[in-house]
Amino acid sequence: MDTEHPPEGDVYSGLRPSAEVDRLCARIAATAEGVFDLRQRPRPPALRRRLVDGVGFGSAPATRLGFVLLVADELVDNAYRHTGAPLSLRYTRHRAGLLLEVTDGEPRNAHTLTAIRGGAHSRGTGLAVVANLALAWGVDRDVTEKTVWALLPDQA
Repeated sequence: MDTEHPPEGDVYSGLRPSAEVDRLCARIAATAEGVFDLRQRPRPPALRRRLVDGVGFGSAPATRLGFVLLVADELVDNAYRHTGAPLSLRYTRHRAGLLLEVTDGEPRNAHTLTAIRGGAHSRGTGLAVVANLALAWGVDRDVTEKTVWALLPDQA
């Protein structure tokens, strides 16, 4: 196989990424998506710090992260409170914004869409907060699990 080499004296010849550049590239790639295991019931402050570290890297000022943390807290709290079987919290950066997803092992509807739309939910306002802060939100189910998701604006 014939490989092209830069001409002698070219500014790019011989340049290799440094270890620091490698670490930076790995960190940027890791902030595009992250998954946190909720099965071991991580302490909320530790989970928030990990989420801020991933989501906050290279993004808007810290005050904007409050909306992300609030929505994540509400989604995670609902999974613990209403299912007892939380599995994971995932964040994914998209062109449209930041997608937060909390998956649990209870595929049945746990007072989600109908509670918000009908105003019948008297226990709390968690999903109402999510609905007001998110560009869109919803519930995806299959036979073994359910994922409640919220798409937050990039500039939340």
